Amino acid sequence: MPFELFIAIRYLRAKRRRGAVSAITGIAITGIAIGVAALIIAQGLVSGFRQDVQERILQGTAHLNLMRADNGGIEDYRAVVERVGRLEGVVAAAPTIYVPVLIDLNGRQEQAMLKGVDPHSAPQANEIYATTIDGDPHRLDETRGDEGLPGIILGRELARVLGVPAESGLDTGAEAVVTVISARSRLTPAGLQSRPHYTRLRVIGRFSSGVHEYDASWGYLSLGRAQEISGSGETATVIQMRVADLDNVEAAARRVLEAVGSGYVTTSWKELNRPLFAALQLQHRVIVLFFTLLIAIAALNIVTSLTMTVVEKTREIGILRAQGATPQSIGRIFLFEGAIIGTVGVLLGLILGLVVCATANRFRWISLPAEIYSVSSVTLRVQWLDCLWIVALTMTICLLATIYPSRAASRLTPIETLRYE
Repeated sequence: MPFELFIAIRYLRAKRRRGAVSAITGIAITGIAIGVAALIIAQGLVSGFRQDVQERILQGTAHLNLMRADNGGIEDYRAVVERVGRLEGVVAAAPTIYVPVLIDLNGRQEQAMLKGVDPHSAPQANEIYATTIDGDPHRLDETRGDEGLPGIILGRELARVLGVPAESGLDTGAEAVVTVISARSRLTPAGLQSRPHYTRLRVIGRFSSGVHEYDASWGYLSLGRAQEISGSGETATVIQMRVADLDNVEAAARRVLEAVGSGYVTTSWKELNRPLFAALQLQHRVIVLFFTLLIAIAALNIVTSLTMTVVEKTREIGILRAQGATPQSIGRIFLFEGAIIGTVGVLLGLILGLVVCATANRFRWISLPAEIYSVSSVTLRVQWLDCLWIVALTMTICLLATIYPSRAASRLTPIETLRYE
């Protein structure tokens, strides 16, 4: 063991003539531990919230969308789906169409967005197969009942607001029938006019994507029925795709545009949710800055503690200098002492932060209103890289805090320190 480290440990373990030095040292360790724990918890909260929101969004939407640049319909959508489905990085593709409607059930009316699902496409390309909680999406193309009504799957929250019976869609013979009101436009001598179009559908199930916005305002029906309701004919407005690499979705988008030619544009999940993730990134930076300042304030106690130690150990420092210790060795003693204080605080904070995160996840401490934040609870996710940079940041601050007292101690000379002894 270097003698500087040995003396630093002795100084920390020795009984102080001034009790304030020990108290300030304890405060410094406690402050650093609390700051590290708080930063770990905050990092886990931000990372967990971001990942939960991303998973919910990707569970209910496509990774990549292809559409006409003029917002027109894609008439040869089957050939386009087959072409892009064979591209590298594209897991599955499916045509779809979106129809804004008004849904009525026993006088209760709610605005909704209906999404057409092609039952002949790969299930991986349609999120409805993964998010349906009761009912069977394969029945969307069926016509059942005395009137031969097609089926519709509603979001769980939308079904609750409309008053759909709980047993509807469970083959109990009590399927609710809703009326879908859409707008049909036609060109007349007087100009473009719209008229309402009424379609009756059976509620054959519910879905839950985990995103309140979708669960409260979306519904799924067959692609053919959606084309009929919108009056668009044999066209699709969007080709949605699932890709293998979410983080490199831009590369898949370039390959898709090269395959389909001009006249098309793509939108990825990153582009559609860029404002949300930009806000989360800004929030993350503010949180890291705030808790870094908290750790820096706690590290000021190291400056105070070491400075008071230099004053208390002036005689001992003079003896060490008289015995041949160099100014650099004297400085390293207090550098080691500050590093030990920081290390103890970091270890305690690391343990405290990980324990709090594990306990919060086990007992679901972090609950949020789903209608505001899209998720009902947050899982704190702490990765070892996060812990590593937090430890490195804290130790750097603690070592910087030792510069002044170390330089002050190294400047003491044997004659000055022993003059009054």
